[in-house]
Amino acid sequence: MRNKRSLELRRIGLFGGTFNPIHIGHLRIAGEIKEHFSLDGILFIPTGIPPHKEDSGVIDPVHRLHMVELAIAPCKDFTVSSIEVERKGISYSIDTIKTLQKEMGHTVELYFIVGSDAFLEIRTWKDVDELLTLCNFIVIPRPGHRFIDLKGIDIPSLNRISAVDLDKLDRGEISRLPATLTERYCLFLERITPCDISSTELRRLIKEKKEVKNLLPESVLLYIMKQGLYR
Repeated sequence: MRNKRSLELRRIGLFGGTFNPIHIGHLRIAGEIKEHFSLDGILFIPTGIPPHKEDSGVIDPVHRLHMVELAIAPCKDFTVSSIEVERKGISYSIDTIKTLQKEMGHTVELYFIVGSDAFLEIRTWKDVDELLTLCNFIVIPRPGHRFIDLKGIDIPSLNRISAVDLDKLDRGEISRLPATLTERYCLFLERITPCDISSTELRRLIKEKKEVKNLLPESVLLYIMKQGLYR
């Protein structure tokens, strides 16, 4: 039986990204993860200055923040934070998590959602060993990447997962592989419905004036057109 303290915890997924622009795939991923982990909500966190991406194609964070606000407006369990947009300098995940924990208090348990492509580079993240002790992590598949590729990352709990099980996850024979990070937190490798929509491709289509209305929330598309973004 779960104790009283665990029953009082609110479970919140943290979904960060450039959202350049946010699209239907992002919303579907958030909804699916919320359902899989019985989360109370998903907090979208648009990056300000992303540390691992060239900024040449990343538009002003104020536009990206507003597009997220428009996209999630119909979803009562989705909220957005401007914490990284308002921060001066580069947006580091560890700073964001520490700030959110301080703001939310001890009654909230955080689940950091990250794509397998980004997680492959986690050893380049700021203070990664401390970061992995701060909250739960949910690693989701990305097109062109396999879970078996994570085997080479220097994370002891991850390396205890067998290559056989990682291959089963990639082939869909199992849907989740957990790995203990600390006494309290876990790393979850989680299969979700494949999503082939990419913000990079969307920007190309918009620039070339191709059809994108089924790939973006209507409110976001109207905003992009009104502001003349990605042209």
